[in-house]
Parts: sequence; C-alpha cells; structure tokens
Amino acid sequence: MPESSQRTDASWSQALALASGALAVEPAGLLTDYDGTLSRIVPDPSAATLVDDAGPALAALADRLAVVAFVTGRAPHDVRRLTGLSTILVAGNHGTEFLEPGSQTSASTVDRGATEAAVARALDRLPTLAGTTVEHKGLSASVHYRNATDPVAARLAIHAALGHVDDDGLILRDGRMIVEILPVAAGDKGTATRQIATRFGLRGLVVLGDDVTDLDMFRAAADLRAEGVRVAIVGVGAGAEAPPEVAAAADAMVTDANAAASLLAALAEGSAPIRRARRDPRAGGAATR
Repeated sequence: MPESSQRTDASWSQALALASGALAVEPAGLLTDYDGTLSRIVPDPSAATLVDDAGPALAALADRLAVVAFVTGRAPHDVRRLTGLSTILVAGNHGTEFLEPGSQTSASTVDRGATEAAVARALDRLPTLAGTTVEHKGLSASVHYRNATDPVAARLAIHAALGHVDDDGLILRDGRMIVEILPVAAGDKGTATRQIATRFGLRGLVVLGDDVTDLDMFRAAADLRAEGVRVAIVGVGAGAEAPPEVAAAADAMVTDANAAASLLAALAEGSAPIRRARRDPRAGGAATR
C-alpha cells in the first residue's frame, strides 16, 4: 500500500493517534520487534533488512525519546549488522541478551556457557530437512520452515526431532513458519519490556509486534497501562499468516512492515519535542542526557 494510502487508512490513523498520545507523556519510549514488524519476511533470514524509511525514523525518535529499543528474537549483534543503527538499545534473544547503544559487547541474563551448550545439543538432534533453515543465535535458535514443500509436516518433524528440550532447560515456541528454541525461565520479551520501562522511568510507551512471541511484550505493556503508564499497542500484519491473537491483543493494527515504518516516520515528523531524559540504575536512577 503506498504511503499516501496508508495515511488515509482508518486503522493506520487510529494507530497514529494512539501512539502520538502515548509519546506525548514524558518520559516516553518506543519498543519494537524486528522480523515481520519492520522488516519483510524473506526466505533467507540473514537478508531481512529494514524496510525503507524505518531506519531514519528510528534514529530520529532515538534522539528525542527516553529510549528506543528493538525487542527481538534475533541476536543483538545481528540486529546491529542488519540495521546499521548503533544508537538503538537491543534486547535480543527474546530479552535474554542486551546490547547498549554505542557498545560492542552484549550482556546476558542467563548462564551463557550452559545455555549455548544446551541449544547446541538440541540442534544436534535436528536432521537435515528439505526447505528448513537453522538460525543459531547462541542463547537461542530458530528453525525456519517457510520454504518447505509441506510446512505442516516440516513443523511436526522439527518438534519430533527436538524432543523434550525441557530436560536441558529449554522450551519450544511456535511462530510464523518458525520453531523457536529458548531458555526456559530466563525472561522473555515481556520481562525485557518491563525492565526497560522501569530503567527509563517510562510514563508513555508504544510497542509494535507481529507474532505470537510478541504477545509477551503486549501483555507486559497492558500491565504497565494498568499501573498508570500511557500505552499504545500496535499490531502489524494482515492476511492468512497474521496470528489472530496479535490483533486481539493490540489497540490498533497496521497492515505490514511498510505501514509500520510509515507510522514511525509520521511519529518522528509530527510529535512535539520530547525531553530525552534517561534513567539508568547504574547512575542511581538519575536522569541523564
């Protein structure tokens, strides 16, 4: 959908109004998923770059908001490579690995050695399956089966091969043509959302996501709303692949990654000046600039 059409779409306009209202409450932040939300779903996950206009809009918002962050299943350095954005906080591997703006070293919330070994053991059980792609991210892994001739059979084969990963402290979660291998009880996109909101003292918050793994982020945002934070939950997606749970949990929906990027561009263009007050527990919670 051309940008001009997006900006006259009722659901897109609703999303803009809600997001603008949330970002007007200071300190405000924006948290977004990556794949399927601001990048197109492509056959090769390593080639999933940001859609046009998303990068400049994120950079502009990062300079004006208390925080802008990717909350994603990807490894943080992978997001940095794909986006080229060094001023964006990345909560990667489903919130278990953080890469600070400007930093070259990530910090994890789990025992890195033990978790990486457990993920490797799980992947060792996975045979070569036609049409599947394994994305090994260290602290987690994704098995993509979008290119399989029979995706339903491929998904069943992946689950059967991986078996009971809970014996290794892992859990399997399904997404859009993907099976995720994650450390159990190590946090998720929801715990990352709350950590970021607390760290920066957010009173306004916009979250964007497209898949069932983003529901943890949506639920955390809804809990923050109940605690008095001004929140806008924006779902991304339309068509057969769009999980109905995402639309049910969102305050507003936009059609695809291009529409989401257009939304960010409008927020960057049209929002009032926002103080860049930041709270960092390492500085005793004091605001920094």
